[in-house]
Amino acid sequence: MGDKGPDIEAVSTALADVIEGRSGALEMIAAARHLLPFTAAFCVVNRKGQRPHYLADTYPEGPAKDAVQLYVNSTYLLNPIYNAILDGVPSGLHRMAALAPDNWNPVPEPLGILVENQEEIGYRTPGWPAGLQELALLVDLPRGAMGEISFARPADAGGFPEELLTRLRPFLPLFATAFRQFWARQGDAQIPTESERKLQDFARATLSPREAEIVQLILKGHSSLSISLTLGIALPTVKTHRKNAYAKLGISTQQQLFSAFLKWQGAAV
Repeated sequence: MGDKGPDIEAVSTALADVIEGRSGALEMIAAARHLLPFTAAFCVVNRKGQRPHYLADTYPEGPAKDAVQLYVNSTYLLNPIYNAILDGVPSGLHRMAALAPDNWNPVPEPLGILVENQEEIGYRTPGWPAGLQELALLVDLPRGAMGEISFARPADAGGFPEELLTRLRPFLPLFATAFRQFWARQGDAQIPTESERKLQDFARATLSPREAEIVQLILKGHSSLSISLTLGIALPTVKTHRKNAYAKLGISTQQQLFSAFLKWQGAAV
């Protein structure tokens, strides 16, 4: 859709169809198009201790759609929105950049697959389209789960300024009801659980506890400065631990660290 303003009747009808069981996750995404200009979106359910449960996406076929599957199988562990959910972020609208580490003061890091300083969170999943800003609509679900519709829009098109969010906010209760009704019909208790590999377990047998902690923060997008502030240790100490961790892992760059993480997760890069 072009930015023609909200179509209240269309979005209400689309969400009513989801609530009454005539449509599903893909149509929830489509309903938002009547309010919000975006390029693509995906819909998942996040459950603690499990991988995100994929529901639908509108990314184009090819590398971008493959990147969505890589995300739900592997790189979600590094994602600011997923980690904010683990930390108890409330339902509602959340810009990814507001939840990302270092968004207040980006510090350049070595370039590579993981780190891309032009991206709003400093990196992107391999295959993910470049230059996007992301906005998450989060919905509390039963048994501690949280539904998520993640919208993407190019930064050079303006991203998601506040005036666009004000179009969507009045409809959040309807989106929440639609998501809950849809998820209830899925029989969430019957959906097989998939145990995740916890990020805290990555390289734990190889690294010291402090080195492992620092590596986890690097993978989540923290700079050395941010790690220093987060852990309350001196910046030179962080750099020493980082250098030692890389040596033990047989790597020398952040790109290689990301590749090692993907291999550990059992995902194909």
